[in-house]
Amino acid sequence: MWEVLLDAALDSLKIFPFILLIYILMEVIENAGSKENIERILSGPFAPCVAGALGAVPECGFAVMCAKLYDKGLIKIGTLIAAFLSISDEGVIILLTGGAKAVDVILLIAIKIVYAIAVGEIINFLLAKRDAAHICPEKDDCIECGEHHEKKFDKYFLHPLYHAVKTFVYVLAINVALGTAIYLLGEDRITAFMDKSAPMQPIIASLIGLIPNCGSSIILAQAFNGGVLGFAGLIAGLAANSGIGILILLKSKKNYKKAFLIIGLQYVLAVALGYMVMGFSAI
Repeated sequence: MWEVLLDAALDSLKIFPFILLIYILMEVIENAGSKENIERILSGPFAPCVAGALGAVPECGFAVMCAKLYDKGLIKIGTLIAAFLSISDEGVIILLTGGAKAVDVILLIAIKIVYAIAVGEIINFLLAKRDAAHICPEKDDCIECGEHHEKKFDKYFLHPLYHAVKTFVYVLAINVALGTAIYLLGEDRITAFMDKSAPMQPIIASLIGLIPNCGSSIILAQAFNGGVLGFAGLIAGLAANSGIGILILLKSKKNYKKAFLIIGLQYVLAVALGYMVMGFSAI
């Protein structure tokens, strides 16, 4: 049992430097870009295309921004859905640093982006169009947690370090849990369970993905890396995941009912994507 804990700790420590580096790069990109321009584009006719593409950035900050913009009435439902479907939160980071094949990661991102854009454009086309005023967010704030840092050391190192450590703790906990499960149940039983539960994986994984926490995307990514979850289940779960963006929607009392409708729609669309991928791979 001590070997399980040691292996989990070593596997987690190996990817920590890469996680930190990615968060530093994300901070540089986020602060170098213009949030005002992003918001302006998100209110335009090609908003779902932009939301679907930007949602591929491996963090949930963009989901938080879109949820806030929707709450203020600045973007349409289709644009919000496109962002939520495209976002994979920390899942992509864990896949990239945890040994997943590059082709699987690229295929995952490409399918989610195309699907998110298509669905978003269709929803915006079907629903009534509405114009809205434009309000810009506070400059230099972290769109994920709202923190403001003036010192470059805090902004480009301490802040990414905080997020990296938080992700590391989740990864370590999940590695311990998966390692313990494999140790107690045995690899043969787990493989047999995978084969039996494969048809239900998109449904189950999408439910996990709806959990408004970066831990859910990490669970899905680690399960895929460990061979416990198939690609169809992975893509369904990450399509349902939007980090804490869902919490932002639920905080608004005036859009409470709409929030549940959006969450339900996202879940149905995520499950549908999983089964589409499963059906295509079976051909």
